[in-house]
Amino acid sequence: MPESPAPNAASSICVIGAGPSGLVFCKNLKQAGIAFECFDASRSVGGIWDVEADGVGGGYRSLQTNTSIEKMRYSDFPFPENTPDFPSHGQMLDYFNGYADHFGLRPHIRLNCRVRSADLTADGAWRITLDDGEVKNFRACIVATGQYGSRRWPNPEPPGDFDGEVIHSADYLDPVTPIDCRNKRVVVVGVGSSAAEIATELAGGKSNAPVAARTMISARSGRYIMPKVLDGEPLDANAPHPASEIPAAMALVPQAERLRMGRDLLEKALTSIEAKVGRPEDWNLPYPSFPHWGERPTLSDGFIPALQDGRVEARPGISSFEGSSIKFTDGTIEDVDVVIYGTGYELNFPFLKPEVLDCEPQDLALYQRIAHPTAPNLYFAGFTRVLCSLWPLAEQQAIWLVDVLKGNIELPTANVLTSQAVQVQHDLPVLCNLHVLELRADVK
Repeated sequence: MPESPAPNAASSICVIGAGPSGLVFCKNLKQAGIAFECFDASRSVGGIWDVEADGVGGGYRSLQTNTSIEKMRYSDFPFPENTPDFPSHGQMLDYFNGYADHFGLRPHIRLNCRVRSADLTADGAWRITLDDGEVKNFRACIVATGQYGSRRWPNPEPPGDFDGEVIHSADYLDPVTPIDCRNKRVVVVGVGSSAAEIATELAGGKSNAPVAARTMISARSGRYIMPKVLDGEPLDANAPHPASEIPAAMALVPQAERLRMGRDLLEKALTSIEAKVGRPEDWNLPYPSFPHWGERPTLSDGFIPALQDGRVEARPGISSFEGSSIKFTDGTIEDVDVVIYGTGYELNFPFLKPEVLDCEPQDLALYQRIAHPTAPNLYFAGFTRVLCSLWPLAEQQAIWLVDVLKGNIELPTANVLTSQAVQVQHDLPVLCNLHVLELRADVK
């Protein structure tokens, strides 16, 4: 007989979100024998990888991963044989659905089920109200709704009015959906991976057949730009999987020194790669003001060739709009038909009241980047800024939280929880294996 979902009792755990991070928390809760229910507003597990899902997608039809399968797989669930190094969004969705099936998670997951509110009751339970009005109580709440909760727009917005069409990259599906960009003059704002990949697609990908009449990319600040493949191998071929143990000698080094050594090694490696492929200013883009380990680089195979060929034209930040014209901060003016804002996302937790969250979403601070310091039994899955793939790190976070729930890890006092909480969106990206070492060190 199939398993039944977890009962409506305050002894079980609520997981909000069945994307890559939520799934791995569900799997570890199940393996530990901890009752739970998971709610997701989408029609499928896998989060934004279901790019066709209305309102909960966020990817585009040509989307592929920018991390290789060996470095982003869950530790106990390999990709199918013959999966390319950088799978498509469809192959990733198949992977997450296969994971849910393999570990028997579906009886515990309710799809097309949005959480309206998550409230902390006087007796310390979590009251979860669903969109249909149903109310359920849980002893803990795990938020796994992802880092793409709300579109980020320029702040402040450039002055003036623009007569052309404007969308966010979250709405972009392909060169003709939802806006027909064929033979149009397009400006993509931002130089992160999504912005770079969209600009590359409009400029013809790796071919010499542009879709748009002109493709410009506007960058106010710098990002390091790297190819996904170098010398025939994935760029991350020599990087460790986040679950890998670090060398025993390194584990004996004090934490601060380990971090310094790790950053120095990464800086040296990425500087060496940059010497081979070029620097942003070689393509008229601003050079970053932070070290190589200060932000995940923009990864794209076709972006650098498109910049080199002039099929993607680099421009500085936008100064103002006037009708069909855009003025850039260097004083140049271009006639433009379409603006696509690839300016990223902001955290958003509409189901959590401000007094529960106790901060603005962007200022969310967490102990060990998981536990809320003031709201009891409130945890967050996969909200860490990383230089590795996030999902295998979330797997290690799930293992840590299961140990907390089983009493194998004793959380510190409230004062220590608060003083050691890290603002996860403002802090520097973690070196994943070093962070995993710290999580494992908490176990009694």
